[in-house]
Amino acid sequence: MAGNRASAGMWLKLQTAVRTDIPRPRHNINNSDDHHHNSDAEQGEAHPVSPPPHPPAPSPQHPTTPDIEDGASSQVRTDGQCADGSRTDTSHPEGNDGTRSSSDALKKLQRRVRIFFMDPWSKFKARQGRYFPAKLIVQIIKIGLITAQMVQFGKQRSEIVEFFDRTETALDHLLLKGWDASYETMPYPPATGEFAVYTVDDLLDHLEYTWKQYYNLSNSSLATMNPVIDKTTGKPFPIRLCNSFNNYTDFHNGTYMVWPGEENYCRELVPMEKPDEYNMRTFLQNITFSKLLSLKLSFTFTTFHLNLAETHYGPTCFTVNATILYTNLKRSGQLQISLVTHNRERECTGRILSDAVKEEEEAVIRKNLALDSFVIIFCVASFLLCVRSFVLAVKLLWEVEGNLKKKLGYSDRMQFFNLWYILIMVNDIFTISAASVKIQLGTRAISSSSENYNACSILLGLGGLMAWIGCLRYLEFFRGYGVLILTLKSAFPNVLRFMICAFVMYLGFLFCGWLVLGPYHLKFRELYTTSESLYSLINGDDMFVTFTATMTEDQAVWLFSRVYLYTFISLYIFCVLSLFISVFTDTYETLKNHFKEGFPKTDLHRFLEQAVDDNDDLRDISSCCKRCKCKCKDQSDEPTEQQTRV
Repeated sequence: MAGNRASAGMWLKLQTAVRTDIPRPRHNINNSDDHHHNSDAEQGEAHPVSPPPHPPAPSPQHPTTPDIEDGASSQVRTDGQCADGSRTDTSHPEGNDGTRSSSDALKKLQRRVRIFFMDPWSKFKARQGRYFPAKLIVQIIKIGLITAQMVQFGKQRSEIVEFFDRTETALDHLLLKGWDASYETMPYPPATGEFAVYTVDDLLDHLEYTWKQYYNLSNSSLATMNPVIDKTTGKPFPIRLCNSFNNYTDFHNGTYMVWPGEENYCRELVPMEKPDEYNMRTFLQNITFSKLLSLKLSFTFTTFHLNLAETHYGPTCFTVNATILYTNLKRSGQLQISLVTHNRERECTGRILSDAVKEEEEAVIRKNLALDSFVIIFCVASFLLCVRSFVLAVKLLWEVEGNLKKKLGYSDRMQFFNLWYILIMVNDIFTISAASVKIQLGTRAISSSSENYNACSILLGLGGLMAWIGCLRYLEFFRGYGVLILTLKSAFPNVLRFMICAFVMYLGFLFCGWLVLGPYHLKFRELYTTSESLYSLINGDDMFVTFTATMTEDQAVWLFSRVYLYTFISLYIFCVLSLFISVFTDTYETLKNHFKEGFPKTDLHRFLEQAVDDNDDLRDISSCCKRCKCKCKDQSDEPTEQQTRV
């Protein structure tokens, strides 16, 4: 477990090495004072580390100068000329040029690795403003645009879905005889019984009622609902009635002969001229209702959605395919009734007689199109920047391994591959796909159906979720937040193992409860409802109802339900959840000890710390100043931050 925590804490340790283990001067003496006065409060508190064994002590006569980069500076010249114009000998009697060149290349590589693991603000200060945090700026703008896009699409979708739901509710009251508002409540807890018929007369009355109401829909409805007209006949398309039954023979001695399979027959219910001609008993006189498994009525009508009071869109026309199902598949004698609609957008042939409303509608469409276009542009830019970062990380990893002449360990290699970038790229793919579908919905290039709206909402919702989760990456740069995120990373392997064990035990309770309590308990009737009920019990939801909803006279089943529920609730709430929390607590305490005593060293840490004892740059800069007999401009009586850290 300690190995997992050390591996998961690698990133934060590298941040520590980057911020605190840089006592040597870098190759750039043009660093500004802002760079040397970078405080821990700006970048999060650095991890405590042990001081180097032989820190360079700056001499009062020759203070330590800032870093040199690429051997070029306005203070110390490689051509032997100082700032005041005097000449000096640039020869180095100690060491040859090849050794010095190799040492310079190593220092540059170490500096690049340190900068690679810095946060954006540290990179900006280390490079004296020459670094532009493009990914950070793009992510901030992208999150703002995606949030605005989600709010705009959420309002539009909720309005369309509400229209579909209310249309279906209106059809229930118009076409289903005996429908009541009590059937419109949530499935649980049920406010009333199933909407069903139990006799042949009730079934025929329901069918006749629907037959009459459909052809009178345009007159009886408060909305615009017109049956679809057949262009060849000029009359509405008739209702299609299909029934399914299985054929069997019932003998008087109580035996049966059943033929396998189902038989289906369909016929059409055309409009009648007189109301008394709607006689379903005559129409279905040849059906044996005891053999009936299901009966289906299918019909089509048109409607449109328009709400100028709240939105500025023009009318959206729909073709509604409705189906009324009468189901008795279990042959229980209860014929359950349900109405299902499928909405499909069609082209509207009308228009709004208002130029102002039309212009406002076009303006809203242009604004939404511009928002979606900006989202796509920034997501593409974010994706390309993440790919670029991966390519640079691979090249840098190859250089480090080439310098060490061996491959780094798995945990060290994974530090070069930022998994946050993978999350951001997946988020970009989802968001680009959602924005494309949304543009097509806004421009009416595709149908405004429930399926298309559902696809767009799922893609956009996942994209927004991942975009906001990606913000945690930037909170890692601050120690107060980074410890919490690091705890989640470190505890994940142990949490995964713990959840597998808990899930295996959960499956045992799941199948046992479904098998024993299913026939007598509403919440255990199906396997998936049993799982939902048990998960709710773990969170302390609806316990009393679960205990009291067992409907049985069998004392053995009643006693089993009590023992079963008490055992499950006690085990998972008092034991499993407590152990689950203790896994995170143990990991957090271990990380706190690492912060105090230090993290285990890896090959990558030792590579970054090689330069701690290397003070050649300090000696070279000091000797140059001695030979030039001039004082470098960046030298001052006050020690720099790097000197203080050393």
